[in-house]
Amino acid sequence: MSDLDGGESCASTPAGSPGRVELGVLGPLRVAAGGTELELTSPRSRSFLALLVLNAGRQVSLSEFADALWGAELPQNPRRAVQLCAVRVRAQLDRIGAGDIVVTCPDGYRLDVPPEATDTGALALRLSEADAAADDAERELAAVTAALGLWRGEPLADVPSEELQREVAPGLREKRLQLLERRFDILLRRGSGAELVDELVALTARHPLREGLSGQLMQALHHCGRRGEALDVYHRFRRRLSDEFGVEPSESMRTLHAAILTGRQDEDRGTEPLRLPVPRQLPASAGAFSGRKGELAELDGLLTAMNGSSGPVVGVVTGTAGVGKTTLAVHWARRVADRFVDGQLFADLRGYHPGQALSPDRVQARFLRTLGVRGEDIPTDADELTAMFRSTMDGRRLLMVLDNANSADQVRPLLPTGPDCLAVVTSRDALLSLIAIDGASRVNLELFDMVEARELLARRLGPERLAVESQAADDIIAASARLPLALAIAAARAVIDRGAPLSALAEQLRGGLDAFDTASDLTDVRAVFSWSYRALSPDAARMLRLLGLHPGPHLTVPAAASLGGLPVRTAGRLLDELVRANLVTEPVPGRFALHDLMREYAAELVSADEAEADRDRAVRRLLDHYLHNGYAAVDVIDPLLTGDGPGEALPEVALEDLADHDAALNWITAEQEVLLSILDWAADAGFDRQVWQLVWVLFPYLMRQGSPAQAISCLEAALKAGERLGEPLLQARAHRGLGNMYLRAARDEDADRHFETALTLYRDNGDLSGEAHVAMGLAAFREQQGRHPEALEHALRALDLHERLGDTGSHANALNSVACCYIQVGQHQLALDHGRRSLAAFRELKAPEAESAVMDTIGDAHQQLGQFTEAIDSYQEAIRLARQVGNRFYTARSLDNLGDTYHASGDQAAAQGAWREAEAIFDELQHPAVRQVRGKLAGAAA
Repeated sequence: MSDLDGGESCASTPAGSPGRVELGVLGPLRVAAGGTELELTSPRSRSFLALLVLNAGRQVSLSEFADALWGAELPQNPRRAVQLCAVRVRAQLDRIGAGDIVVTCPDGYRLDVPPEATDTGALALRLSEADAAADDAERELAAVTAALGLWRGEPLADVPSEELQREVAPGLREKRLQLLERRFDILLRRGSGAELVDELVALTARHPLREGLSGQLMQALHHCGRRGEALDVYHRFRRRLSDEFGVEPSESMRTLHAAILTGRQDEDRGTEPLRLPVPRQLPASAGAFSGRKGELAELDGLLTAMNGSSGPVVGVVTGTAGVGKTTLAVHWARRVADRFVDGQLFADLRGYHPGQALSPDRVQARFLRTLGVRGEDIPTDADELTAMFRSTMDGRRLLMVLDNANSADQVRPLLPTGPDCLAVVTSRDALLSLIAIDGASRVNLELFDMVEARELLARRLGPERLAVESQAADDIIAASARLPLALAIAAARAVIDRGAPLSALAEQLRGGLDAFDTASDLTDVRAVFSWSYRALSPDAARMLRLLGLHPGPHLTVPAAASLGGLPVRTAGRLLDELVRANLVTEPVPGRFALHDLMREYAAELVSADEAEADRDRAVRRLLDHYLHNGYAAVDVIDPLLTGDGPGEALPEVALEDLADHDAALNWITAEQEVLLSILDWAADAGFDRQVWQLVWVLFPYLMRQGSPAQAISCLEAALKAGERLGEPLLQARAHRGLGNMYLRAARDEDADRHFETALTLYRDNGDLSGEAHVAMGLAAFREQQGRHPEALEHALRALDLHERLGDTGSHANALNSVACCYIQVGQHQLALDHGRRSLAAFRELKAPEAESAVMDTIGDAHQQLGQFTEAIDSYQEAIRLARQVGNRFYTARSLDNLGDTYHASGDQAAAQGAWREAEAIFDELQHPAVRQVRGKLAGAAA
């Protein structure tokens, strides 16, 4: 609903004192203040205010108002229409001095009144009082009677909102019936059956299929000696239930019938009504529960969702093995257990245990026995069993925890149908079907963050011990991958051996999964992982194993397809299965990852279960994926930078569509961390040729991003690979690259050493092209040192060599180098001539990055000639091109030069603006030029 996006621009109105404002929806809409009733004549105003009353104290969004007021037939501008309605309602409320109770919020409105000012809020308070007085019949009866007294008729009787009548009114009517049943139950326990008969007869006539009321009428009749009529009520109820639904009354109803039939109720209980069993099945909560504040708040939201709900509320807690799903569910369930007066049910469905998972019918039968149904009365037919289960659950206020489910089909038959029941399901599977079809709310558990992990260790070991060895605690957390189960095992080991330092434990945990072996399938990390692994399809299990070969922090679907030798669509489907099983995460859309312990588990699996030849081919496909896609990306970004490609890719490798500049730049940006990890891994594994090729994928990108430390690290890896391969020309290219990088870092001695080594290697091997490239580097180096005639000499030597070799791109680059040197020796017109020739060549080659460098040179020449307008135009074009290709160093350099030109032309404000932009980029790149720019800014400020 795009018309409703965004909030109002005005600030929220501060809430004033609501005085004696009274608002009600348990009947016709009621608005009163100071004894004065307000009649809202507009139907939409009544709907607007009723929605606020039902959500008192909570913001109601504009889209919620629009749905409640107009349903599917929205006005042309629903957002404005809601605002106009709010204005009208406030104006009417102002007539009784209550206009300020409707407060404007960023995306809607809030009713700012205390809970007792609305009848629904007062109802919640009375129910809390009744629950708190469950052991005191008089106080409970008084609270229930007071709650019933809040009803003034049919809820929302004069509110014409179809949505509220459909979604809210039934729940409010159900709430009243439950209160009536609770009141009857209290009075029956007091022996007041006779005075209830007429009221119960009228209610059962209106609600003939409500088992609770029919059962209470049977008890009331029997208590006043009308046993035959009581039995007749049962038979009428049974016939109607059978005719309309084909099911029998619940076990408790049949037990009541049998008791009245034999007279046992009088003998055993006198006037006491039949009491249903109240199960308390929740396991004990973890003694040192830690963290999860956000997730606990999400679960608390389920309680809020129960208010006004016409059906049960279901929450699904999902997450990877060992992340603490059961711990969270049980801890939260114990916190709220007292809100469910008919008890709490718990079942471990064993969905991922080594043995067979529990079937729904077994759990249904177990729950029925818990709720008082005799074993011999439990049907064996699945449909009859489900019908009895639902009938038995109906009318009860129960909390159900279904732990360790493996599918929605295992859970669905166990879900209650009554509006006062809440079910919490835990699963390693995402249970998307339960969310999509049954309306379940998902609470997804991630690994602990550092704060939560330290909190767990502090609770288990004591904060003092952690404070003494803070770094060791962080090392334990890192070794445990922030997985709660692994952290709990580590903490247990530290508790057992209190005399040992935590640093010793941290060292042991670096041994991998073996360090988390507890000799118990229930708590051993490897065993817990294995239950999820065994539940996978064979193809997904293979994919998980192969992911153990991937050294990067994350991967894409095409990368996974290459690794597995699969079609991209198939790989995507298998990754989705692994995500649903919570063995793989998707931290950002389209990128998939394993936490460290899961990665180690996958590495163990692939080593044990995949043949060596299959592993080797998977690794080759993986390297080909990153090499071929990387070279394709660099070739699109700047074809002058790639050099020789990596040859033919294996046929199963997924080659991506990187045809345009943005797609290529986005690919290499997203894969930077992965490529660096692959590079390190390939070097350790002895893939020297691939290391060399990967460097020339990464190096141009790192140069553009201004990452000198990473660029130097890559070139050093290339140099070592060239040395191991015994190929001097590969070593020469690495030395040449290192010379250029140390030149940029102003490390003259290192730059000189690498340039000289590169030049010697090229000359010894007769490589004129390499010699020409070194001459270019030396030209830039001598220019930076202020040795301008020598720089020009090197540049002219490079130009001559490249012209003889016929390399158009390198020749154009040499022309630019010569132009730069002519500027330094005062030959500015010659500089312009060479720069323009260079620019024409690069435009022909469609090399925008090189064009940016030349435009900067041309700008320098114009500036030296005093042609400031032409210089400014040239620098601005250089900046535009540099930004287009993402070269931040070129961008900063041209901004700095642009600032100099503005300064020389007398525009000081523009100069400072350009310098500030240059300073920010140089500072982020940690480039030495930042000091010079700051000096210019300081001088301008003075």
